[in-house]
Amino acid sequence: MSDARLALEIPGGVISALLIALALVAVVVIGLRHLGVSDARRRRTLIALRVATAVVALLVAIQPTWSGERLDQRPGRLAVLFDASRSGIVRTGDEEDARTRADEAESLAARWSGAQRERAPDVYTFGAALRPARLETLAEELAPIEDDTRLAAAIEAAAERPAGDELGAVLVVSDGADLAGGALDTATRLGLRVHAVALGADAALRDDAIAEVRADRVGFLRRTAMVRVTVRRLGESAGEIPVALMRGEETLRETTVVVPEDGEATVDLAFTPDRLGRSVYRVVIPTAPGDAVPQNNERAFLVRVARDNLRVLLVAGQPSWDERFLRAFLTRDPTTDLISFFILRNTSDMTMAQPEELALIPFPTDELFHEHLGSFDVVLFQNFEYAPYQMAGYLPRIRDYVMRGGSFAMIGGPLSFSAAGYAETPIAEVLPVGVLPRGTPDTQAITTDRFQPVLAEDASRHPLVALLPDARANAAAWAALSPLQGLNVTTEVRSGGQRLLQHPTRRDLSGAPLSVLVSGSAGRGRVMALMTDTSWRWGMTSGGQQGDASAYERFWDRALRWLSRDPALEPARIETDRESYGPGARMRIDATLADERYVPLAAREVTITVLGEADRPLASADARTDGEGRARVELVAPDEPGGYRVVAVERGATDVLAEEVFVVESGGQELADPRPRPDVLRELAARTGGEIFEDPEQAPDLERFDATRVRSLGVVTERPLASPWAFLLLVALFGAEWILRRRWGAR
Repeated sequence: MSDARLALEIPGGVISALLIALALVAVVVIGLRHLGVSDARRRRTLIALRVATAVVALLVAIQPTWSGERLDQRPGRLAVLFDASRSGIVRTGDEEDARTRADEAESLAARWSGAQRERAPDVYTFGAALRPARLETLAEELAPIEDDTRLAAAIEAAAERPAGDELGAVLVVSDGADLAGGALDTATRLGLRVHAVALGADAALRDDAIAEVRADRVGFLRRTAMVRVTVRRLGESAGEIPVALMRGEETLRETTVVVPEDGEATVDLAFTPDRLGRSVYRVVIPTAPGDAVPQNNERAFLVRVARDNLRVLLVAGQPSWDERFLRAFLTRDPTTDLISFFILRNTSDMTMAQPEELALIPFPTDELFHEHLGSFDVVLFQNFEYAPYQMAGYLPRIRDYVMRGGSFAMIGGPLSFSAAGYAETPIAEVLPVGVLPRGTPDTQAITTDRFQPVLAEDASRHPLVALLPDARANAAAWAALSPLQGLNVTTEVRSGGQRLLQHPTRRDLSGAPLSVLVSGSAGRGRVMALMTDTSWRWGMTSGGQQGDASAYERFWDRALRWLSRDPALEPARIETDRESYGPGARMRIDATLADERYVPLAAREVTITVLGEADRPLASADARTDGEGRARVELVAPDEPGGYRVVAVERGATDVLAEEVFVVESGGQELADPRPRPDVLRELAARTGGEIFEDPEQAPDLERFDATRVRSLGVVTERPLASPWAFLLLVALFGAEWILRRRWGAR
């Protein structure tokens, strides 16, 4: 039993016990004064019986108990964990040829690998993850390439590895610079003894470092952005350190910061992104003579530069409820820069005043569709007929705008699709649906019945109609919306298009369900066709009936985001486990892949590749996706600092399904603070019953480290005087004294 604790079960505890003891002492003293026995031997016998009776009575009254943890101790395995994080490159002396922390660990591995022992230890390296190793291999080279020191996760992973006997102890060979923390809690919870050998514990460190860089991942074109830089100085007196912000070899900003001795200072640097896309920026400080870690004198960060607002051009053919609702929605969104025109009259309208006397401005077709078309992210034609405004010559420009990567949507009504004569125009070339030919009677081109649109087959995953994440709940949500009224009749869904909503009963000329909402692509652009002008009913009417008018705004929010290629709504995504890596670090890459119809690419062979400058392949791995189109691979980061892309393609194809960018830094967070932390290892060893050696040369052979597995069998409580035998003993003592007193003539 370990750590036995004494307690009293009598109410009142120690105070009650003292009162009872005083009372019993008084009884004994009074009784001794009236024994009435003159024989010395008999007198001593009665005194002993009286005292023994009082003591037993006291113990029975206060009921002392002993409780403690019962432990089972058995021989266990020893797991040796070598720190393979990048802080291993730090030298343990000022000389250029001084040994590194990794060199110290290699020497230990060499000494331990040559010893004979009965029980072979489990050997691992750890950093971001635990990896099996061999002492003989580590003696030749321990590569410090890991970007993290996650000691708690390593201890837990080592305990979970099945290898015969249970793990009894862990021996950590590390500098203690654990950024994640939690190792003590993990070891305590698992009941493990932790020994430690500290690396670089006694080395003096001289280092200027960029300790931290904070910048927004997204910047806006020609809008000032800020990066906050923290500079740290170790082992040197206070002084000025120049700080430069660079993009490529171009210096954007320079300043000087005064850093105190063994302290930090912060400076803000402003910069203005002047090009769209992804840009890698660097913060650089000079490398002083004797700097122990020159790698942390430079940090890189990645900024995705976008326009600050989504520019939308809305052209409506006439005032309507649909136009009013859509324009109000676009106006309320502060991230949308809306240019809106709706037509109140055209050149064929008869007026009673001269044109120059009218307050309305002419429709600026040339300015919009010749000079500024490329500046818009999305162009919306809402129930708009082009012919009365001499726009036929501009339709090819809109088609080319889409083919080059722009986004276009056509919304239905009596002045849209075939009713407006869009058949056989350049616009028809990019629409995702076929348009009925010119001259089609209005009774055939437009339906006026009320209907409840339904989700098309395999469409529930598409973000345009995914109001809810669950497929059944999403279908129910669409069924509960207010019915629409009126529909532009179109023909087939064209190549590259996907029918998302359809009429519940009507068919098109090919016999397929009549389309209500179709999405698609044309060239590098995206297009959408909504063949009704009553989507406003999803807001006002549905809200009046159900109290929830959000479906309209959710639909149009997702429509604009999808048209403008919001990364969160892309069908295929690829993610790295971090945004920046050290040279040669291990990368974990996850891909979730689907086709343009948002159907998962299940059971497909894919290749994931890291690309450098000029899209030069640097590393790649093949994988097979699961039923949801997910795949995971591990690659090694490039050796040179800079910005890189990782892409996923289907085996044998050339089209990129998804891509992501990342940065390789020479320093990174692991080297931002290179100081050893032997205090972490000391506390870990002391609190778990282990040993620590702060000089690797003094560390004994592995057989000397205690790996006894201690397991708790629960808490045991002993109540020795709670049995009937204690009471019988008390009665026997009292009875013996009474009998002797009577026999010897005492009172």
